[in-house]
Amino acid sequence: MTQLARFAPLYEVPIEDASADVRATFRNTEKYDVDDAPPFFEEVVIQLDVVSSAPAQNVKQLSSHAERACHAAQSLRHPVAVRLETTLNRQPLR
Repeated sequence: MTQLARFAPLYEVPIEDASADVRATFRNTEKYDVDDAPPFFEEVVIQLDVVSSAPAQNVKQLSSHAERACHAAQSLRHPVAVRLETTLNRQPLR
């Protein structure tokens, strides 16, 4: 949503209202001891709803640009290291 607001002026899209609904389908069978396949997202769908007086083409260009600039969406498209750092009583657990 931040990227949508950031780039809206570039595409002359006044945003009256906007919302995003993010849903994912994922494997979760290992959690329930069905098999040993690790849990992971199979698909993520972002439903972006925009209320604006701008032409559809402008909104389409804006949403495409906003998605390209979305750090979360881009991170899901490329493998990235994930590291857990835990503290106990404000001290790192090693």
